[in-house]
Amino acid sequence: MISQQFQKLWRYNNWAWEHVLNSAQKISNEELNKERPFFWKTIYGTLAHTVGAERLWLERLNGHSPSRLYDVQDYPDLESLIEQRMQVQSKWEMYLRNLTEEQVQSQMTYQATEGTPRQNKIADIIQHVANHSTEHRSQLTPILFQLGEPTNPLDYIFYCILEEPM
Repeated sequence: MISQQFQKLWRYNNWAWEHVLNSAQKISNEELNKERPFFWKTIYGTLAHTVGAERLWLERLNGHSPSRLYDVQDYPDLESLIEQRMQVQSKWEMYLRNLTEEQVQSQMTYQATEGTPRQNKIADIIQHVANHSTEHRSQLTPILFQLGEPTNPLDYIFYCILEEPM
């Protein structure tokens, strides 16, 4: 049951990213790379960080612990970032589809990028990745709005109503 809910949460995550990335594609490279007063400095930096984080956590869940965060250096342009996002999306969907209820509740050990051993429940990791993506989308949407390329409302409940009604 919980693994099915995570599959739905991931479908929402992908839907929301589609809206953000569609808006981002309408922004000039200058605006995408313009420094702004937020954590990842640019719209593109925030997109790259978030796609990289989804990729990094999936690699951890599959037994590999990358030694660094993925960032703008890993995605030379928006097209390659979107292509990588689609690949990561597909791999996440397959991972979640094959995840058992027992696995969801199990602990996973991995190494943080600085080499520190860590352990978390798989359910908490999946929830973290979804929340992390939501956090960064919520940082980007007001800027996209200010630049004249707003997204549709991205609330989870709108996804449920529009895309997966009862």
